[in-house]
Amino acid sequence: MARASDDFPVLTTERMRLRLVEPRDATGLHACFGDPQAMRFWDFPPCGTMAQTVRIMRWLARTTSPHDHLGWAVADKRRDRCFGMVCYHHREPRNKRLEIGYIIAPAHQGRGMGTEAVRAVLDYCTGTLGAHRVHALIHPENHRSMQLVERLGFHCEGGPLTDYWRVGDSYRSAMLYAFVAPTGAAGPAGTLQAASYKHHHGRARKAGRARQ
Repeated sequence: MARASDDFPVLTTERMRLRLVEPRDATGLHACFGDPQAMRFWDFPPCGTMAQTVRIMRWLARTTSPHDHLGWAVADKRRDRCFGMVCYHHREPRNKRLEIGYIIAPAHQGRGMGTEAVRAVLDYCTGTLGAHRVHALIHPENHRSMQLVERLGFHCEGGPLTDYWRVGDSYRSAMLYAFVAPTGAAGPAGTLQAASYKHHHGRARKAGRARQ
């Protein structure tokens, strides 16, 4: 699994630190990927063992393929304990398009943590990476996730995409949500206010402002 690097884009928000996934995050991420309730809308089954979660962590921690995907551990700022993750994947640099995924452990849900974390990564993707379109595929019954992305400026563009994911012996459908960055904007909509965050990539710098 990758080690912390000065080249990794650490994102700091008001309440959390988004950093490279590390071996010490196994317990926190297994509380996400191993929880049937948290995984009921995902495109793969819950992890039945810690070893299965560790395999996912290895993929998330890979920093050698930033043109395809990159993952962040979501940790509380004070104790640096992981309780979720945000990633981008299926990146197409030529088309300036990518897809995001995210999960927060059930014990930390309901307090805007997911919105705050996804906003930081969305700002990074549209600002630093220059992504113009950001997709989120969401299960039709995952209303809380739909509300989360809608707060950040995503709009539903289609669906349900019937039987889009094969999960075990069954299929799950998905709704297509998309955020389209305004031309020339450095972050989501360029109008989100409050709670600024810093992007650390070598040296810290202010990267954007957002509101809960």
